[in-house]
Amino acid sequence: MDKRSEPSILPHLTKPDKPDLLVFHDVRFYYAEVCAVGDVSLGIQPATLTVLVGPNGGGKSTLMRLMTGQLKPESGQIDRYGTVAYVPQTPSFDVAFPLTVGDFVLMGTLDKRICPFHSYSRKDHQKAFEALDCVGLSGLATRGIGQLSGGQLRRAMIARALTADTSIIALDEPDANLDIDANRDLYQVLGRLKKEKTIILASHHLDEVLPIADVALYVNKTVTTYPDPRVLLELLKDGLIR
Repeated sequence: MDKRSEPSILPHLTKPDKPDLLVFHDVRFYYAEVCAVGDVSLGIQPATLTVLVGPNGGGKSTLMRLMTGQLKPESGQIDRYGTVAYVPQTPSFDVAFPLTVGDFVLMGTLDKRICPFHSYSRKDHQKAFEALDCVGLSGLATRGIGQLSGGQLRRAMIARALTADTSIIALDEPDANLDIDANRDLYQVLGRLKKEKTIILASHHLDEVLPIADVALYVNKTVTTYPDPRVLLELLKDGLIR
């Protein structure tokens, strides 16, 4: 085979087509005396899907929490040119609460400073309907949130984030503990969403998620950016990165 056609095993840099929505400048974060992530410089482009991969304990969760503003860097600077909606791996609410899927998604339109007895507008209801349709749950709007399967609940959480009208949606391992069919449905949703939203996703399901990604970040205390996620996938398969 012509060597010129072989993919490089090294990450390469490309000139951004649009201004970055999220920029790290030499960011470091420590837990006590332990450096969780160090000297991180990166940029997140709009309308892309960026996947965080790396070993357990390598700093993926810390990096995600820095991106979403839950943590502040010990040194360096993070510039955000948009708002971020964070979707955790496990629900932060009681799924036994008597709440319909439609009402749960509608709550994403609420402002944190909202006053009591707020009523939703027609525009709010339209946002919720479109978000449910986008994730393939429009037929389940009247079902109780506790009646959803694991995969359906993850998609409902994404729909709620969509109604918040943020620039970036950050998902912490949304594919964890899902069966094959649920994962397939989730990846199809994310593949569609990345055309209109900036998505940051942490995952261990590399064979499934890297092919739909635009950029991969390998996180192991430091961060290496792979503008072609297929290159990282081959390196991992060949055991050249651990």
